[in-house]
Amino acid sequence: MKTLLVSLDHTAAAEHTLAYANKLAVRWPAEIVLLYCHPAPAEAQSATTTASVLAAEEQRLRSLVERLRYQQLTRQDGRRIRYRYRLHSGCLHDYVRAEAARCAADMLVMGLEHVDCGRAEAPGNHAAAIRELVDCPVLIVPPGRRSLPNRLVFAADFSALPLAVLPRASALAEAFPAPLELVQFYAPQERSRRRALQLALGRAAAQLTWPAINRHLLEDDAPLEGTGDFCARTQAQLLLIAPASQAELLRYFDACYTATRAYHTCIPVLVLPATAPAAAVTCCDKCAERLAQTESQTPRTLAKIAGL
Repeated sequence: MKTLLVSLDHTAAAEHTLAYANKLAVRWPAEIVLLYCHPAPAEAQSATTTASVLAAEEQRLRSLVERLRYQQLTRQDGRRIRYRYRLHSGCLHDYVRAEAARCAADMLVMGLEHVDCGRAEAPGNHAAAIRELVDCPVLIVPPGRRSLPNRLVFAADFSALPLAVLPRASALAEAFPAPLELVQFYAPQERSRRRALQLALGRAAAQLTWPAINRHLLEDDAPLEGTGDFCARTQAQLLLIAPASQAELLRYFDACYTATRAYHTCIPVLVLPATAPAAAVTCCDKCAERLAQTESQTPRTLAKIAGL
């Protein structure tokens, strides 16, 4: 079963995060594991007091779930979603890695403006830090009510992105079956690389299983601003990115963009791991042969085998 790990706090925006996750869980379909980390008090609490606090917080989450599942979904869809609850006393970054592994999460869903350890970070900064801790894609949902996307943009440096990353993206096509716009930017001084970049775009498109894929090779000396402009022109409703570093991811949510409500900060952003999965270790020649046969199959089959 596909699993969404949804990290919530008690801010008003958390309702929008869960509402979006609900719609995604119905479409995919998937179960939802709700993860809440209650800020630990400065003074030590007894185990009994901590358990009582977490029990009260779980009841708040259950009330929110029951309200949203029938308020924003049809009764039939609301009943279809299965929820599990995981609560801890402490900070999200101390537990998220273990919880993602524990439930074999296919995606972590969290808000753009998330509160952790009882304090608010600049929009996007906390999500970027959490992205470093998990191996699954991270869907960052900004405040506001929205429907699931029917226009998608995937912006990346496909000449440097490992092809082994792309089957993981293809596994998400069932959840986001809209046409996909592949966008590769290059600087004016890189015009001599246009042919190589065009080939890289073609290789990436061949590895993806979306029903319709359009390729765009665009010249711009500021790729991030170019990505935002392209999303605005196409009225994209979901942006997929695969940043090569945390610093690059943080630039997407720089204060100047969030303060001016740049287009790409007002739509959900799906952050894909930019590194290839660890190579499998085989115990014998027969296992190695079987692994080689598996790796030669199509990306769609790979995604099903991996359970993504």
